[in-house]
Amino acid sequence: MGLGDQQANMFSYNFVRGMLLLFNVLLWFSGLLIILTGIWMQTDFKYYLKISDGYTIYVPYLLLVVGGILVFAASLACSCIVRVDPTMLIVYGGFLIAAMFSLILLSIYIYDYKDHVIAGLPVGIEKEVKHYNGLGSISNANTTLIDYVQNKLGCCGGKNHLDWPKDSLPSSCCWRDDAAKNCTKTASGSMHEGGCMPKLVTLINTNLSSIGVMLSVLALFPLFAMVFSYSLASASRRMDYQSIS
Repeated sequence: MGLGDQQANMFSYNFVRGMLLLFNVLLWFSGLLIILTGIWMQTDFKYYLKISDGYTIYVPYLLLVVGGILVFAASLACSCIVRVDPTMLIVYGGFLIAAMFSLILLSIYIYDYKDHVIAGLPVGIEKEVKHYNGLGSISNANTTLIDYVQNKLGCCGGKNHLDWPKDSLPSSCCWRDDAAKNCTKTASGSMHEGGCMPKLVTLINTNLSSIGVMLSVLALFPLFAMVFSYSLASASRRMDYQSIS
């Protein structure tokens, strides 16, 4: 083999290793992004989902687990990429295939969960209105979930303020936070007359659809990393064989 061929092979070898390192870093940041998304769903976004009868606690934790595994695996993979261990690269490639399909399946599950949550909104809001007493805190009582949603989204009831029993509109239906619990006597222009259902549907559909799209796009990173991982393992073995011969 000539000097030119050796230089070309070395350039190709270094290029593949550099690209694998790049996609491994992207995979690490992908896992971190998924973790942050799971935390957000369990904190700021939780109460918009919890008011639905289709709410489940498992989705945020599923995101945290998947994101944590990606961050951990990408961190460990750096050593085998730098040292170029062909056997470990092949094992890592197998993990990347599993990671790619896991992200795709998780994306599909998020879309299904979105439809399930939206379908459960009417029943969930009806229960909140029916059992409302205005007591307790949002951390330990479901009775204030409807207050939280109405205050944050500027709405009242499910379809409109008429969903509440006569003479029992909560203060969260009023524009002013310091209004009395019963704001029935407040002028109509000073209360939220629009319902929460349309706003909740838009909010949940937009955010969960975005998460689903994000997971689908992030699945490309383990795909490309897998290609470069197998390519680097093959190139390493080929160079070792040529150096021996």
